[in-house]
Amino acid sequence: MIGILSMVSRRMGLAIMTLYWLSGCGLPGAGVSVEGDLKLFYAPFPLNNPPRYWHYAERPAKLDSGEQSRANSLYWDDIGGRIALAMRPAVAPFELGRRTNISVLASPYLSFDWLMNASARPGDTELVLGFRAQSHGDWGESDLGAGKPPVDHVIRLPIGGEMTDINEWQRDYFDLSALHRRYWPDTDTIDVRLVWIGISSSADQRADVAGVTYLSHILLSR
Repeated sequence: MIGILSMVSRRMGLAIMTLYWLSGCGLPGAGVSVEGDLKLFYAPFPLNNPPRYWHYAERPAKLDSGEQSRANSLYWDDIGGRIALAMRPAVAPFELGRRTNISVLASPYLSFDWLMNASARPGDTELVLGFRAQSHGDWGESDLGAGKPPVDHVIRLPIGGEMTDINEWQRDYFDLSALHRRYWPDTDTIDVRLVWIGISSSADQRADVAGVTYLSHILLSR
């Protein structure tokens, strides 16, 4: 885990503090496996009409289906029998995510699967994690506001790796509580909850027009 954190830290100035002045969130409707793991991203849904608790912070230029889908910045694709979200950030900037309400101490381990084509680069797309301290304000378990929630801290994790000629799915793991403590050591993680998890195009690098990054199976576990 230390090696993973070092790699991420080298790729970018990982943590960015910010504050969003939007409404709050909860986590009904997520898939739960028999082991008790929480599947936040595990099945395709209509991108032009995301399900409840999902939200576009930045909407792609197009979200139609069929043959024109390859002109979209987000579309579903079948990669070796696995349905995955294809992301082409050169088409248009985007941020798609969902509200959550998860203690980083109760379910601290985050994993996700990714694959890049030959034209994509690490960091073309990012996983965006929004954290909030439960003791701040009147936010709590039953907060089911619409849209993107207010957050105290944001961490942006670049999706992809430095390896070339990779044609198999890769899986990245992170310990959320350790990750948060690394950048905000003075915050008591017993109060910290993950309240937003999003997928975003990078604001810091220009992607190749042919670059596609695929994402699948975002999972939180104990």
